[in-house]
Amino acid sequence: MTDDITGRQVTDAWRRIEGWLREHAPATYAALVPGADHEQINAVEHALGFAVPVELRTLWGLVSGGDVQGRVPWRDNDNLISLDGVIGHYRLKMKIQADLDENHEEFARLEEDRAIAWQRLWIPVFSTRVYDTSHGAFLDAGNGLMWKWTRYAYIPPSVNDPQGSIVTYLEDLADALEYPALAEDTPGMVEGALVWRSCVHAGEDWRASLA
Repeated sequence: MTDDITGRQVTDAWRRIEGWLREHAPATYAALVPGADHEQINAVEHALGFAVPVELRTLWGLVSGGDVQGRVPWRDNDNLISLDGVIGHYRLKMKIQADLDENHEEFARLEEDRAIAWQRLWIPVFSTRVYDTSHGAFLDAGNGLMWKWTRYAYIPPSVNDPQGSIVTYLEDLADALEYPALAEDTPGMVEGALVWRSCVHAGEDWRASLA
């Protein structure tokens, strides 16, 4: 698959999501942060020391954040990490990995025995909340797949919980918004903001989307 096709798939999926938010969740739509420019994304690449895959560059070029009272358009109420946050969190996780390697030097020589908190080509994309990076999701720039992180340890994906790409994540999100009856988690609104059923707080006036 060429970079042009991948970029177009990301753009098409995001436009579907953006259009749904504009019509059904105006508060969330209004809070979206405009996309980053090439210089800003190039600065992230310079800080990381390797190229950001086209699917993530495209996404960042379309939207670079957005939060309305803790409500965001992403699944599980995750937060799209800002570009500055990506750099800061990447450096923090790489330091944690370096400390692990130093403290377990005799094991770090053997890759199969190495304690893993982070790998060089992993790019943090989503965090649990804006100010909570104890959990989240990263993109592996080596294979184009996303997976989850925890604060200190890497937990490999199981065969029952397969990894997906940025493209499949966005397409699945767009499908869930447009066809909520078929979605695993139901999208709905609280005061004009998108809130997934699994993230509704007690006492909130939540209504399911019928779109």
